[in-house]
Amino acid sequence: MRLLFPAGMAWLAALVGIATQAYVLIWGGCTGVAVALTAWCVIRRRGGVLALIAIALGSAALISISASANADIRRPDALVTAAGEKGGATTVVATIGGLAHATSRGPSQLRMRATATAVEGRAVDVPITIFGSISGGKAAIGSTVEISGQVILTDLTDAASALIFADDEISVTAAPPWYLGWANDMRRGFVELCADLPGAGARLLPGLAVGDTSAVDAELDAAMKDASLSHLTAVSGANCAIVVAFAMLLSARLGAGRVIRVALALIILIGFVVLVTPQSSVVRASIMAALALLIHLSGRPSGGIPVLAASVILMLALDPWYAFDAGFALSVLATAGLLLLTRPLAAALGRVLPRGLATMIAVPLAAQLACQPVLILLSSSISLYGVAANILAAPAAPVGTVVGLCACVVAPFVPWVATALAWIAFVPSSWVAGVATVAASLPGAQVPWIPGALGALVLAAVTAVTIGLFLLPRWRAHWTGKVAIGLLCLGLGGTAGITGTPVLTRALQRPSDWSVAACDVGQGDAVLLRSDGGTMLVDTGLEPELVSRCVETLGITRINVLVLTHYDADHVGGLSGIVERVDVALVQEVHDEAGERVTSILADAGVPAEVVTAGVHNVVGGIDYSVLWPASHAATGNAGSIVLDVELDGIRIMLLGDLGEPEQHQLLSRLHAGTTEDIVKVAHHGSRDQAAELYAQLHATLAIVSVGADNTYGHPAQQTLDVLKEAGGHILRTDRRGMILISARDGSFVVWSETTAADGGAG
Repeated sequence: MRLLFPAGMAWLAALVGIATQAYVLIWGGCTGVAVALTAWCVIRRRGGVLALIAIALGSAALISISASANADIRRPDALVTAAGEKGGATTVVATIGGLAHATSRGPSQLRMRATATAVEGRAVDVPITIFGSISGGKAAIGSTVEISGQVILTDLTDAASALIFADDEISVTAAPPWYLGWANDMRRGFVELCADLPGAGARLLPGLAVGDTSAVDAELDAAMKDASLSHLTAVSGANCAIVVAFAMLLSARLGAGRVIRVALALIILIGFVVLVTPQSSVVRASIMAALALLIHLSGRPSGGIPVLAASVILMLALDPWYAFDAGFALSVLATAGLLLLTRPLAAALGRVLPRGLATMIAVPLAAQLACQPVLILLSSSISLYGVAANILAAPAAPVGTVVGLCACVVAPFVPWVATALAWIAFVPSSWVAGVATVAASLPGAQVPWIPGALGALVLAAVTAVTIGLFLLPRWRAHWTGKVAIGLLCLGLGGTAGITGTPVLTRALQRPSDWSVAACDVGQGDAVLLRSDGGTMLVDTGLEPELVSRCVETLGITRINVLVLTHYDADHVGGLSGIVERVDVALVQEVHDEAGERVTSILADAGVPAEVVTAGVHNVVGGIDYSVLWPASHAATGNAGSIVLDVELDGIRIMLLGDLGEPEQHQLLSRLHAGTTEDIVKVAHHGSRDQAAELYAQLHATLAIVSVGADNTYGHPAQQTLDVLKEAGGHILRTDRRGMILISARDGSFVVWSETTAADGGAG
């Protein structure tokens, strides 16, 4: 347990040092104090707390030195110069370091982790992320590629130093070396084998067995996350433990001695890591397994917590940027929760439940309690059925993992055996997929929580109090415990009452199945669309805080497509509040300084910006969208607002930006006869500048007016409200309702809003 303190200090040093760049101050201060404490302990011949603090400060100093040494390497002059040449193409040579994933720009547009080895002919060694299409369709891990495109530096805390957006197809210049090539072939063959199996179980099986989630679609991925089962598709400690145990048992059966058994287990473990790719959770688990094997070689027992703490310090020393990796954090916390909480939780539950059932509940409960505060930072909701889903999936997941891995290994040698094993593994894999789908579809599957850091802190405190009350009955009965619990509960109650209760009250009433959300961003526009794992945001309003709060409140962590209809401040001013979440942006042609500022913000954040005109069509998740306006690049300002026609979840919605009356007439002339919509986002906040004929043609059931309360423009105009009434739509105004959520159920619409007020509409 004592080693958790040095591990925590090392993690904190990495977070603070990289975020502030105060490397010299941190390692200098930590080293000085550590040396002084060590000298004091040696002179006094004492250890204890002071020695532990010295070790912790020494660990922090080590991590700071490592971060400082790597900081300059990650920002070589060649890379900085290339990033400064905006608009110019830079030639980068890189080695692919991770599996390619499709982006929202289409199945052929991929995102890949890589290490740049040369920038414009100058040698570098820099982690990067590549966006583009590969010549020939695929690039295996370890392949050398050449990219010509734009270089964008990332934030200092990002795992990748830069993003590279390829202008043309990425060319593969060298195949992977032999020690990586075998794994690529084996993994690809297994994915192709699973493709012949039916249903969601087939798509999930490669993820269960080897961590390859390329076949998992957006709907299944969302269900796995909502049911707290996504960890099953990330190779972790359980997988490494199974592999090591198999190697040890096999070598023991063959009569090998301890040294041979450990050596064979390490070799097989390395091969396994190569096969499943070295993600942060895999690296953490493999280091723990390797340390445990080496300790076993010495003949001494190995404790889980010391090995975990040592692996954290070692990983951060090798790469301090792991400190910002959510996968690393969740992997460490889940393991710590299992090691620290499983036994006491099982014992406590065993007082009222059978021992086996108590253990089955304690394992997923311990992991979820430990991880939930970090999960709140990623999505402001709690999976209500997560523990139950894990209990149901627990018997099936190891079978699917082990049998699927066996199928992957034997596929190149005995294909018919691999096929038989894949069918066997398909059964438990389908069960896991079914559990996820059912759990995610149950009412209240995701319980809203206070978003952001405050929500994480409050939840961590609530969790600590609950565990203390549950596991420590003697302390609970003692007066000191009662006082401590009382004070903590008062503090939590005050915090929740002031900041959390209104949020939670509204959040608990919000429908979880919303498809369209009109954010309350004052006098501006910001409309969110969501379907089957795809998300789109149309405009950002004026204030970054308002749009960021809306997105976080609704639990949106990624915005696949951001549409900026035009460059007026009330439509793009909030960009900085959400730009880090965006995959790609659709924008109007740049004609002025406002457009240049917006595209510069996007470029600095590494978000590709595509200028679009009428005729562009694409699909992201379940969102099928078409651009109807502008007709050409020449249109600017309100007259050139990007107009979208979107279909999602059986809803048709047209978003008109700030299009004026003349352009609305032109748009009407371009629409097919009989075109109607379910929802229309009224142009220009309901100003007088409207074409009544367009709204009559669309005949929308709902008309959203995104407008600020008590604005000085007179929006929405009474004339426009009359037009909308004549068209038969029910008017929904953000100035009177606040945030508005719309769901489609059984052929009708369910509308929820933060407040209830008369909108001045029909019906």
